Amino acid sequence: MSSDRLREEHVKKTLEKIQSIENQVDNPHYNLSKEEEFKVHIEIDDKVAHGMFKPNPKKEGNWLASSQTFRAMKKDIFALDDQMIELQDNYQCTSCKTLLDRQFWHFCPYCGSSFLS
Repeated sequence: MSSDRLREEHVKKTLEKIQSIENQVDNPHYNLSKEEEFKVHIEIDDKVAHGMFKPNPKKEGNWLASSQTFRAMKKDIFALDDQMIELQDNYQCTSCKTLLDRQFWHFCPYCGSSFLS
């Protein structure tokens, strides 16, 4: 199977799990039928520290990040709402010992190490 197909299956399973989550009064916790379009423009600037984003002073609404941070981030990193952020997947990098939320990253944006399962 290609990595795109595996990612697609993972996303589908994750959405099914989210749709099954109900709040304390047995109502759906998330409204997945409501769509919103959200775009963020990130430019590469290796002067920015790894794992960090900085507003671009030359272009309002644009952000700067190092190439390592850009590669490490999941491309929907800014699309999660406050309710989704509550579903943290905290992870301490085994290499640099930085604590981060694994739901936003493919690998550690600070040191570049892969996540251990």
